[in-house]
Amino acid sequence: MFEDEVKKLLAKHVKGEITLEMPPSPDLGDLAFPCFSLAKELKKGPVLIARELALSIKPKEPIEKVEAHGAYVNFFLKKDRMAEGVIDAVRKTVEKYGSSNVGTGKTILVEYSSPNIAKPLGIHHLRSTVIGESIKRIAVFSGHKVESINHLGDWGTQFGQLIYAHKTWGNEELLEKEPMRYLLDVYVRFNKELELDASLQERAREWFKRLEDGDVEAVALWTRFRDVSLREFERMYAMLGIRFDHVLGEQFYIDKTPRKELESKRLLQESEGALVVELKPFGMPPLIFQKSDEASTYHARDLAAALYRVRTHHPERILYVVGHQQELHFRQLFKVLELLGQPGSTFVHVSFGMLRLPDGKLSTRKGNVIYMEDVFTEAVTLARRIIDKKNPTLASKETVAKQVGIGAVVFGDLVNDRNRDVLFDWDKILDFEGDTGPYVQYTHARSSSLLEKAKREAGWKAGKQVDVSHLKQPEEQALVRVLAQFPDAIAQAWGAYRPHHVAQYLLQLCRTFNVFYHGCPVLTAQSAELRDARLALVEVSRQVIRNGLFLLNVAAPDEM
Repeated sequence: MFEDEVKKLLAKHVKGEITLEMPPSPDLGDLAFPCFSLAKELKKGPVLIARELALSIKPKEPIEKVEAHGAYVNFFLKKDRMAEGVIDAVRKTVEKYGSSNVGTGKTILVEYSSPNIAKPLGIHHLRSTVIGESIKRIAVFSGHKVESINHLGDWGTQFGQLIYAHKTWGNEELLEKEPMRYLLDVYVRFNKELELDASLQERAREWFKRLEDGDVEAVALWTRFRDVSLREFERMYAMLGIRFDHVLGEQFYIDKTPRKELESKRLLQESEGALVVELKPFGMPPLIFQKSDEASTYHARDLAAALYRVRTHHPERILYVVGHQQELHFRQLFKVLELLGQPGSTFVHVSFGMLRLPDGKLSTRKGNVIYMEDVFTEAVTLARRIIDKKNPTLASKETVAKQVGIGAVVFGDLVNDRNRDVLFDWDKILDFEGDTGPYVQYTHARSSSLLEKAKREAGWKAGKQVDVSHLKQPEEQALVRVLAQFPDAIAQAWGAYRPHHVAQYLLQLCRTFNVFYHGCPVLTAQSAELRDARLALVEVSRQVIRNGLFLLNVAAPDEM
């Protein structure tokens, strides 16, 4: 907040774009301008530039003073104006506080989750799903029109494997009773048998070729597997509160692959019976467009999907929220799209690190999978157990247990920088103490409880005018300062497609709020004016926590 006022002052002395930063400590002011970029132009050291700028700038409302600290010009805002500005801004915008219009008129497509059909959602699907959903929400919050896409893996040789496995070792009773776990079991069995008999891969290719050729039996089995998968996926997404605008599988794009476009630009070459796009000049292996048996490839289907999306939605950007293991795939894909005339800036691979088990890598083929539903069930059970112990009379116990349990898992992932690998540690992810989702949710519930008590005992009403000059304590001023930083945290998260900026901000806000809560009595304040001013701080703090949790797709319970 107040960035515009600071930029106007600086614009009188500095040419070009002005970027401000938040100083790491209140002792260094509320906003800072780094002078490094001016050194080359002015032929002076950044420290000297900062000193000269600080002396030449005349402070005016709401700026109290300007000082040079090293290579930075630091701006100190008047505390009353800052508190008044923050409280008014949150009250006026409510659930929109922190939002912006930077994306007005721009369409963003976000592809995420994207599981393979015939396999249950495992914990390894969690990262793409929760990172993608949060990025989608942040994009909307930043003013974009957003279309979310779940690009299902519903085509390829693995479905030949699955059909062969079901035909060979199938159990109709298990398929009806527990379809997803059954399909995973037969897939795992196929891969174990394949290690003993390599000829099974040829049988699988034959079934997939029959599927591509429209064989009635193969298509009927594939359709059955797809239908039961979609029903199961929808049930799991409902637990997370996620809804996609478009759910399309690879099969949808089979007849849309751009063979004619590639041929017209003389990009397709034959190589050992297959059709490829040679990418050696760009330091990459060839993109295989069609296999030697004339079966399509996921490269070809991804090309078709990208072109279909560009021509249907006309997006500014398409974000692919997919693990970093697929980096080469996307480099190849984006290069071929560029060769077809598509701007490279349209396509962005939002990669993320792997989710690992303590004893190694997750693997669907080996059956080394932790089901997402089992993780949620365990988390909800633990949350219910804690609620029974700490608040046994809570009326909405089951609802809150689900909110807290699932919230712990989601926040536990998003608090990490997406580029880092995450170790799936049951004890850590289900620890409700410390820097966790339940800690943030509890702080929200604590503020809700305090405001509810103020309504009953003091007739408090949200939005009541207050005198912020009473907010003089360091704990109060620190809370105001952190509240003012929320829009900046959102801008950081969107600019880098990193939701952890929001999660880390919420932890900082909750820590600051709880220091204020314990150090500054609210309902028993020394005067009614001070009480009301502090209640206003509680009111806007609760709203900002709520806004941040929404962007992470984590519930904000009023009671815990």
